[in-house]
Amino acid sequence: MAASLLLSLIVAILLVCSTNARLSMKVTEDVLKEICSPHQDPPFCLQALKSDPRTPFVDLVGLTNISIHLADVAINTTLAMIGPLVNETADPKLKMQYDLCYQLYESNVGEIELAKYGWKAGDYEKVVTMADGCLTDCGDCRDAISITASSPLSQKNKEVFHYCETMLLVSTRLSGD
Repeated sequence: MAASLLLSLIVAILLVCSTNARLSMKVTEDVLKEICSPHQDPPFCLQALKSDPRTPFVDLVGLTNISIHLADVAINTTLAMIGPLVNETADPKLKMQYDLCYQLYESNVGEIELAKYGWKAGDYEKVVTMADGCLTDCGDCRDAISITASSPLSQKNKEVFHYCETMLLVSTRLSGD
């Protein structure tokens, strides 16, 4: 009985240690490429993650934080751009589309805040869920403005979508899904 308890304890310690060791290893170039390979735009993903000077020195937990930060900046920049579009657009149909995108981006801000809290708490599944929510909101905004051929929001929304997708891929890798 004592031997099986001791064996179970040793196995549990080894599992925890190996998991922590995997999470605390610095992210290599190969790991970045693996993470970004399923991305709609793998070069965007790689460039975004490498744009942060901390990337060569972080583990998956740190890389997840970097991806949250990148998405956060892009979302808030785009939200700031949408406000004037709503107010300055004379076309009522376009104004309604921009207003919908504004509401979706307000939702994105909330999702990013929840992702930050999840990351701080070690709840990486929460980060995955919030990244997925950001992708959905960006997709809904894209659909709302798709009938507007030359909207200045189209490219910014696509960029935010890519940042949210990067966050999803990194956090999914961290959570082990």
